[in-house]
Amino acid sequence: MTGIFNVLIIIIVLFFMLLIIKEFIYKSKEKFCVICLSVTLTWLSLLFLYWFDLFQDKIILALLMGQTILGVFYLVEKKVNKEMKIFRLPFILTLIIIGYLSLTTPDDIIKTIILLFTVWLIFFILYFYRSNQNLKLLIKKIIECCRRV
Repeated sequence: MTGIFNVLIIIIVLFFMLLIIKEFIYKSKEKFCVICLSVTLTWLSLLFLYWFDLFQDKIILALLMGQTILGVFYLVEKKVNKEMKIFRLPFILTLIIIGYLSLTTPDDIIKTIILLFTVWLIFFILYFYRSNQNLKLLIKKIIECCRRV
């Protein structure tokens, strides 16, 4: 199974199957996004096949994984309080690294992990000193970086 056509068929089939499950079988207050789950289940299946050399298209995998990464980012962002939004950059960088590492191991993995750790450390320091007058404006700008106009 290769090609974008087959991948789209899988997503469409999963979409309608999950829609039926969501609307007629799964009766819970916690709803889920049928499109998000369809895309995620598709790339998880393809990733499994990729690891066993049964699927080779990294581009399709990366596109689908990127959609899930951004979906997880927005889902978490909706649920955290405003002051925790300072961690947006390190959080999305972490999700990107996790996605990337599931497809390959870069030569510069140690440097990448050190960089990611450093970014998290800097943002934790900013978070713990967020009431400092000298840092308040910077922290406000970081938190409001994604504010819609």
